[in-house]
Amino acid sequence: MSSRLWIVDPSLRCPEDQGVAEVLGDWPGASRLFRPALRPGDGPTPRTGYDTDGVVVLGSAASVHDPAAWIDDLASWLAPLLDGRRPLPVLGVCFGHQLVSHVAGGEVGWVTPDRRKVVGVHSVEVRASRLVDGATTLRVVFSHREAVHVAAQGYRVVAARTPGALDGLEHADLPVFTYQFHPEARGEFAVRAGIDPREIDAPLIDGTRRWLAAFRAIVVRNADPG
Repeated sequence: MSSRLWIVDPSLRCPEDQGVAEVLGDWPGASRLFRPALRPGDGPTPRTGYDTDGVVVLGSAASVHDPAAWIDDLASWLAPLLDGRRPLPVLGVCFGHQLVSHVAGGEVGWVTPDRRKVVGVHSVEVRASRLVDGATTLRVVFSHREAVHVAAQGYRVVAARTPGALDGLEHADLPVFTYQFHPEARGEFAVRAGIDPREIDAPLIDGTRRWLAAFRAIVVRNADPG
């Protein structure tokens, strides 16, 4: 049976075509792309169902606290994946990281009182997890105004730039992995975010591609556990 991967691109203005291509990489199965903010009604919602083996929720300029119908629908759709009723591999990136925490009972808020964006290429210390075998340092792209301040119950910190930062979270039992940074970010993203595209160099691309490949491998194993 072919593995199925759903990608949610919640962009408000420009679709993340390059980022979606990076997430898919060498994906061997079927895929489905949702753009709920750019294409109103384009789910996923609880009515969409769960005919997939894994899901990736990408970044957005939206806040998880915005009064938007598509955010409410996406949160409702995610809830069974996060409380164990429908356990599927989930990868949350930036907004996806924040939304998963918000739905699961964590606290999300502004990084600075003036709501200034944190943007640039930084190194994060990554701890061993079910996604990554050993501890490592990873150069990654950040671009966000909000962050997870308190992790939801059942989640542990697996990546941080500084002590106390919740840049990566993993559920203790469920295959749910979320990260504040953007492993999918490439040249087009850098230009829109105001980052020098030359900072998206070969070592950064190689490291983050292996990161995304590790999640795809988990989805494949979930689809065919034998």
